[in-house]
Amino acid sequence: MPDEQQRPAGRPRDPDVSERLIAAALEEYARTGWASFTMQGVARRAGVGKSALYRRWATKEQLLIASVESVALPLATTTDSGNLRDDLTEVATRNLRHFLDPTGWATLRITVDFTAAPTMLGPFQERITAASRASITTVFTRAINRGEIAFDVPVLPLAQALVGSILVHVLSMPLDERDDARQNTAAHVEPLVDVIMRAATPHPSP
Repeated sequence: MPDEQQRPAGRPRDPDVSERLIAAALEEYARTGWASFTMQGVARRAGVGKSALYRRWATKEQLLIASVESVALPLATTTDSGNLRDDLTEVATRNLRHFLDPTGWATLRITVDFTAAPTMLGPFQERITAASRASITTVFTRAINRGEIAFDVPVLPLAQALVGSILVHVLSMPLDERDDARQNTAAHVEPLVDVIMRAATPHPSP
């Protein structure tokens, strides 16, 4: 077998091309949905040849899995700030920025499309749901271990309430307010976190 260094020099690979293709895939899916999502459309949106795309992912399913995981991983991670309110604020801020980003709408569309094609889109929807649930579950588990909240707090409904309220907040937001939401996330997430905190933490007896 010839030595790797003896191969003829070819066109150098763009170190950012994979990131561009993943971003293009999410934007393309957000625009077209599963039925019209194609490798050709992704390559065109990214401004690269189809060969560059197929060298990395052989099918649109593989490409979409990689793309979903690129946004799911940040949603699933969280740092320990030492208290429940700050932890929830961090998670809420990350979700708000996710839904304000064009690529974030791809995850929402996958979830909606899943109702029409559950078998085909199941693996993608499961990754999105698991990522969103993991971060908030971790936050509440830490709060239980610190003694901030009771062990029987209904974690899943509270997690769904927080993510759902953020999504509805973005959906109802006029376009001209979205730049403000990106710049002043605290003002947008604090009222939502307050609702969850009141539901999760014990209230003193009158």
